[in-house]
Amino acid sequence: MSKTKIYFIGRKQGIGFRRFRISHLENRRRYEADGLRDANKSITQTRWIKEADVIWVRVRPEHTTDKQRHIIEKRLKTIRNRILVINDINIFNNYDCKNLSFQIWKDNSLPCPQFIDIGLKIASGDIKSTVNTISQFINQHRAIFLRTNNETASLGMFHLTKNSTDNEIEIALKSLINRCQTLRKTRASTSIMATQFIMPENKNSYQNLYRAHVLFGKILSFYVVTSKKPIFHNIDMEYSDIHRFIELNESLCKTIPTLEKQILKATSALGCNLGAIEFFLIKGEPIFIELNPMWGGHASISGFGNDEMQTYLIENRSILKDRIPNIYNFMDRRDYYCNLYKFINQHIKGSYPK
Repeated sequence: MSKTKIYFIGRKQGIGFRRFRISHLENRRRYEADGLRDANKSITQTRWIKEADVIWVRVRPEHTTDKQRHIIEKRLKTIRNRILVINDINIFNNYDCKNLSFQIWKDNSLPCPQFIDIGLKIASGDIKSTVNTISQFINQHRAIFLRTNNETASLGMFHLTKNSTDNEIEIALKSLINRCQTLRKTRASTSIMATQFIMPENKNSYQNLYRAHVLFGKILSFYVVTSKKPIFHNIDMEYSDIHRFIELNESLCKTIPTLEKQILKATSALGCNLGAIEFFLIKGEPIFIELNPMWGGHASISGFGNDEMQTYLIENRSILKDRIPNIYNFMDRRDYYCNLYKFINQHIKGSYPK
């Protein structure tokens, strides 16, 4: 099987004076460059976009401006019909704007949180009426997130409940209005939305967040993290969560085949052929909440949970690896990315129609 030629394009690579640059891999994950080199018998990076078998659009959505998207679009416009593009820039808003993601999922009968769009002009002109609309939405769902539609890492997000006063809602709303007005200077699609907070299913108030990593219609990896916090990240897990973490991931290894069809449909509905899709499980059914075009973050850099939890997973690998192979496959980052690039080659040279 011949090598696949891959071309990377993003904000800092493949455009302008960086058109022929191969030394900078935008949004690179730890050990990813090593994994790409390890897969050099299958795939190689090319400086020439017209010689590529596959083009990978790599951007950090929250830092990508409309101007940068336009430049990438200009380069891809004449060649996308003959060269496979991973996460084409023309579907950027589908995953970047959460209100659009939710609407697409609803249109495709895929479960996601209830939401309402908050018109920026209307909100700015009539604060009192908008606060009343948000208050009614809170009463319907007990708790919500009031947030910008295209930020990550809990930025531009407020957790509001039935106990929130009109004054607290108004403060959050005004903060988001100001935030949107600033962000819209470079990202015109920025807006405000209210989205249903998915209540924990269990009585101990733990919230479990599931993530699956998809490429070309295949689930490459998956895991679940858990916390009692309403807004949390992988790093928020503590040693006291370790046994629950292990049990949840052991269970997920058994149930992921039953979720595969919906996970792949939710990814492809957004037009993405690569991404990390996040969801909750309520009564065994996924509730999709977000898709990231590249996976990384703390789990990809350091591991799962705080330092004490990471140490436990490392020291007990020989005991746990058969129970939660998904966790250790993801932690073996260099091999993980090597296999990812080998799979790209297999897809291009094998199943992708010419």
